Amino acid sequence: MFAEKRERTPESDERLGRWILGGVVLIALGAGVWYWQKRQVDEPAPAGVTDAPIAVDEPGIQNPIETPAGTDPELSATEQAAALIGAERFAAMFVPDDFVRNIVATVDNLGRPKVAARMVPAKPPAGAFAALGTEGNLVLGAGNFARYTPWVDLVDRLDADATVELYRKLYPQLQKAYEDLGNPEGYFNDRVIAVIDHLLATPEPPDTIALARPNVFYEFADPALEAESSGRKLLMRMGPGNAARVKMKLRDIRDRIAS
Repeated sequence: MFAEKRERTPESDERLGRWILGGVVLIALGAGVWYWQKRQVDEPAPAGVTDAPIAVDEPGIQNPIETPAGTDPELSATEQAAALIGAERFAAMFVPDDFVRNIVATVDNLGRPKVAARMVPAKPPAGAFAALGTEGNLVLGAGNFARYTPWVDLVDRLDADATVELYRKLYPQLQKAYEDLGNPEGYFNDRVIAVIDHLLATPEPPDTIALARPNVFYEFADPALEAESSGRKLLMRMGPGNAARVKMKLRDIRDRIAS
């Protein structure tokens, strides 16, 4: 179930919007990652931009996670996630290929400037990206906010206890994926907590967000906003109401997985 490969076709405008079921911990956001631009290949981060602004510096495990006794080490993450949110919704919104690995990679990168497009385990939201105004005077259209409604509704409906219970069951798989992705001495749950804290500290954007279009892709016109992490820019782009709902769920989940 959910093992088949799926063709992923490019969007006609931009790849604004990949949502991640943050591990089944769903931090992600609680959220997820959406792309501001349509990219079929990964781009290098701009010169001078740090690659890990929220890395955990202190040695040792800060927030240990205990897996329930008797948990099947081969437990299917896709089947369990589908059971949590509903099989039909899972099939419509997520891509099952390399699900655990891609969840871990995307969560890890929410605090970084870029997210690898090939590793996002979610499908983009419906509809086209809307920029209002004319060249030189573009702003983010409020019509974009509604595009995120199905994803934010999904986050709202998540049972935090059931989500965290599944996270605990899948944690050995998540930890192994984190180590395999280049963090042999890192502890994934500490990274999850760090990413959540980073997202919760997202600065409030202005009521009207100005855009720039230096080439075919839109960017925030304000260099300070454009320099923010991929996860923070996601929260800014989804609108203040949606961002507040996502943050509420993030706090709820954080309380259950932090020591």
